[in-house]
Amino acid sequence: MTDERVAIPDPRRFLIQRKVVVPEVRDDLTSRPRLTHRIQSLLERHQSLSVCAAAGSGKSTAMAHAVRDLSRPVAWLSLDGTESTPGRLIAYLEAAVERPLPQSPRVGSEAVRAGITDEEAAGLLAESWAGTGVVLVCDNVDRVAADGRSVAILAGLVRYLPPDVGIVLVSRRQLPLEILFEMEHADLAELDQDDLNLDRDEAEGSLVRYGEPSADLDRMLALTGGWVTGFLFEGRRTLLASDADEGTCGEYVAAHLLPRLPAAVRSFLVRTSLLTEVTGEQAVVLGESDAARMMAALAEERVPGEWHDDRSRLVLYPQFREILQAELVRSEDSETVHRLRRAHADILAGEGRLEDAVNTLLSLGDTEAAWRQAALALPGLVARMDFASAARWLDELGVVTRMPTPEVGTLVLRVSFALEQCGRGNALLERHGLDWLPGPESPYFEEALLLAAWCRWHSGRLAEARSLAERLPAGRARDTADNLLALSDGTSPPFPDISSSRSETVDGLLMRIGYFRGRLRELDHPPAADAGNAPLGMPWVIAGLRATGRLDEAMEMYEVLRGSWEPPWLHAFDAVDLMIDLGRRDEAWAAMTRGRRLIADTGSRVYSVFGHLNEAKLSLRLHKDTEAAHRALAEAEAGGAGEHAFSRELCQLWRGLSYLLQGRDEDARSELESAQASMRQGDRRLELATTAAYLAEVYWRLGDEEAADAAADLALTEATTRGSQHLLLTALSDVPAVAVRAADASPSRLSRWHELTAMLSDQGPLRVTARAPRLILEEFGDPILTVDGQPVTLRLSKSLELLSYLLGARRGVPRSELLGELFDSRNDAAGRSYLRQALYRLREVLPEELMPHQDGEHFLIPKPDLVCGTSQVVLDSLVQADHQDGEIRLRRMIEVLAHAGRGPYLATLSSDWVERRRAEIDERVTSGRIDAARLAFRLSRYREARQLVEQVLRLSPHREQAWQLAISLAHASGSDDGVIALYQRYAAAMRDLGVAPSAEVRRLVTQLRR
Repeated sequence: MTDERVAIPDPRRFLIQRKVVVPEVRDDLTSRPRLTHRIQSLLERHQSLSVCAAAGSGKSTAMAHAVRDLSRPVAWLSLDGTESTPGRLIAYLEAAVERPLPQSPRVGSEAVRAGITDEEAAGLLAESWAGTGVVLVCDNVDRVAADGRSVAILAGLVRYLPPDVGIVLVSRRQLPLEILFEMEHADLAELDQDDLNLDRDEAEGSLVRYGEPSADLDRMLALTGGWVTGFLFEGRRTLLASDADEGTCGEYVAAHLLPRLPAAVRSFLVRTSLLTEVTGEQAVVLGESDAARMMAALAEERVPGEWHDDRSRLVLYPQFREILQAELVRSEDSETVHRLRRAHADILAGEGRLEDAVNTLLSLGDTEAAWRQAALALPGLVARMDFASAARWLDELGVVTRMPTPEVGTLVLRVSFALEQCGRGNALLERHGLDWLPGPESPYFEEALLLAAWCRWHSGRLAEARSLAERLPAGRARDTADNLLALSDGTSPPFPDISSSRSETVDGLLMRIGYFRGRLRELDHPPAADAGNAPLGMPWVIAGLRATGRLDEAMEMYEVLRGSWEPPWLHAFDAVDLMIDLGRRDEAWAAMTRGRRLIADTGSRVYSVFGHLNEAKLSLRLHKDTEAAHRALAEAEAGGAGEHAFSRELCQLWRGLSYLLQGRDEDARSELESAQASMRQGDRRLELATTAAYLAEVYWRLGDEEAADAAADLALTEATTRGSQHLLLTALSDVPAVAVRAADASPSRLSRWHELTAMLSDQGPLRVTARAPRLILEEFGDPILTVDGQPVTLRLSKSLELLSYLLGARRGVPRSELLGELFDSRNDAAGRSYLRQALYRLREVLPEELMPHQDGEHFLIPKPDLVCGTSQVVLDSLVQADHQDGEIRLRRMIEVLAHAGRGPYLATLSSDWVERRRAEIDERVTSGRIDAARLAFRLSRYREARQLVEQVLRLSPHREQAWQLAISLAHASGSDDGVIALYQRYAAAMRDLGVAPSAEVRRLVTQLRR
């Protein structure tokens, strides 16, 4: 042993406080019970633990949580790369252990001073901890991994560790082999990147700091792989829509992850970030000649990604990969980046990822190479109905300028059809003629000819469209083409069945034509989604649902499509009609304005005409503005409305209504009669009931009562046949006297015209919502308040009343009104105090965005689409059901009325306002039950009708219509005795009310007994 003494640095001479203290952690942000429990379990069962993962994986935080509650003493040492001075690491280890074990001897420092080797000194130090049960955590071991002296000390420490002492080494890269060898002998456990990544529950909980969990949680997990830091940065960006204040994930990576990597490894990682999966072979294709050695070196590091078991393949998490790609552009010259991306395109093509290869080549401006791959990829793109991407390719590649093959040309036409952009297909046909079209031997023959005819028809080239259609052989494609052309020539060929098992092109076109033919029941059963053709016809399914009064379903589908797809019919026509029906004037005009832009991009003269026709309808229906309507109709005719029978008819219809509003009855008759005759001749019945209703009014004004009755009968017959009661009611709203006169002429108050008259007189505004509410107040029976699906208890009944009042009002309610209706006061201090208390109790249980807000002297719900009271839902549903007919209406009404059957409105409350509101709701629900019973009777559903009538008579024995219906039901069931018995019950009920039986009921009984 030499006498030379080594000078050991006194740890008190260094600022080591932060190095030997367990980091503080915040429970609200970083607590991960699952991971904490696992680490604690590993420390109980194993003597040594290795924690290796990328920067930002939460290694130190997870360990700090886990050791904070251990029953054993814990020593913590954060290494920072300053430990290479002889003896310093030993001194730091002693200082770390002194915190939990103040009496721990400094045998390691003494040994070093005595000239003992670092490794032996570490062993003596470790042995001195025997019997203490201490757990030593060494964080940031990667910072000393290149220092042989420090590695030897840590290896010696592990080798001589007493059985009751534990050690944890935390690192951003694989631990040196010397240390791993000793840890394996000391019963090694390991945690890696996968163990530290957030699972779904932890990810959701980690967002508490930023507010409610994001709807994009799954997307965020897929993007980040659960890498903690990446996920939290993404959560901040998604939920706060801003990351300027706290930096970006890219800045974190640039500051904390990339600088720790060896320069060669960092450069390799950045240049190969174009690859979805990094392998040595693909890296060589990118020009990395030393790929094998770099892959081995990279395997020693820990980066946000996932290695395959044999460490030959690395899949970086998408977020990290995007950051590296940005670093590639920043750090490399443009020539190098272009070379790498071009080589990557070759890799993508070789893997069969043709679409990615095309997009890469297009971004590089290499259109010729892109075209070669696109010709192979386009069929797959179109087959999965990604028409927007296909259209972008066609435009960027200038496909229209290239002589098409039959296959590619057909794909261009199919994309044109799917996006309703006939201009694209017409450009191809006009540039290259028709010689390229496939012949009968080609599988594309019929589709190409049909779509070419569709393109020419939309552009007004009717003769060319007819010529193309005539080349089609007999079959569904030819029948479809004939039906398309019939919209123009006024004929009425047989309409083929719409099938979900055949060509998406044929059925998509048939759905469009079928709408104008009034084949609404066929649109009620659209092609199955798995047949691949539902999206092509979906705008016309929405139009059909709207025409049959199923506005909630139409709006739900519209909301789903509106943000992700932009077919012109959906936005230029469906949206306008829906907003008109719902009375949303501003939204209707906004949809009209947007529609004009979309129509202009289609290249379609037909759509341009229909845009003007819709503008005329909107001007008349919403504003009675006949001058604006005539201007729009003149534009439609100038654009070619007269060239097509179906657009000519609609011009005549809306001009007829305009003349009717102006009192120009003879002019109105001329226009409407022409429209009606053409519609009937061509079997285009969508608006036939509307036309007949307007004609009934015209005939009456002109003194032709017989013709007026016939027109009214035709309107009702057509609406019943088509299921378009909504369209009829909309028309009758313009001419309500038609329904009143028809009802007066009906022999019984049970007639359809009496139903329609009642609907018109009782009709409230149509309201639908396409979003699921977060707050629901169940108002029938015992009130139940739920928020986000969870029941909430209000401590004050007045709070419940206040919420119900505001939900039903759907407007800003003045303070004076609330005080007068709910608090029996106008302005006194007690009433105002009670109102404040009711609001306070609501604030206790409701999220801020669902709370009633005060705007001056008015109170309102700020986001009415997120809240609902079930009483108003029932009333709205009954109004909407009035616009439906047949089985659809009956199903809707029975479902709604069953909900109302839960019990009286706010059954546990009894204030004057509640009693009045309860009476209003009971009256409407009772009327709804009578309407449903009458409909069930008309549909021969006698059992349901009888149940509904008996329910009405049990609660409201004074309802004469219910007695008439009950008597008619008894007769329909063949029970003459039942007719007499019901009449006797009726007479007794009237005596109790002090009135005589009505003449109408007596007349009904007399008539039925004949």
